[in-house]
Amino acid sequence: MKKIETRIRFSDSPWMKNLPTVTIGGLGGIGSWLTFFIGRFGGSMTLYDFDTVEDSNLGGQCYGRSYLGKTKEAAMVAILDEFCDNRDVFTFGKLEEDSMVSEYCFACFDSMSARKAMFEAWKKLENRKLFIDGRMLAEAYQIYVVTPGQEEEYEKTLFEDDEVEDLLCSYKATTHCGAGIAHDMTVIFTNFLTNLEEDVRVVPKRINNLLPLMHKDVY
Repeated sequence: MKKIETRIRFSDSPWMKNLPTVTIGGLGGIGSWLTFFIGRFGGSMTLYDFDTVEDSNLGGQCYGRSYLGKTKEAAMVAILDEFCDNRDVFTFGKLEEDSMVSEYCFACFDSMSARKAMFEAWKKLENRKLFIDGRMLAEAYQIYVVTPGQEEEYEKTLFEDDEVEDLLCSYKATTHCGAGIAHDMTVIFTNFLTNLEEDVRVVPKRINNLLPLMHKDVY
């Protein structure tokens, strides 16, 4: 069988030299697109999600009709195989505080409790490198970036699930916003990996993006 060179267009990118194992928690409006984007690089991936693909997911997440009723993990494994030529993928269902995570973690959950569980697991790693937390509404998103030594600052942004404002279920997520935040999280990841060789790229601590105002704040 002819070898498929799926990564030839970016194989010499500086961040391709240091591809680590990544852990992605939540495969919904943010995580499904993020998994697709990072999966294109070909590195090892550990995924956590216990939901199934439903009709409502097709409007904002990286799934098609053929995946309805399947677990999001199984759907993403199939997508990574077909569209990314990436089979180095491991799935573990629901993430708990004692779950196994890697030194590079992406929190894409729709609950703060799951976000906290991933962070606590990551914080226990002596070799932890990067924790990226994405939070999204239909037309706005925030990204928090944590490296060793910044844990306490990040913990100030955490709160309980019952403190989240109750929004209309028909105005919580859109494809372009989910893909947009996943794009920014991917760029932060590749910038960080590039800086392992030479510190030349921007790795912000926080990004706020309000889509209707075309206004993005980077800290």
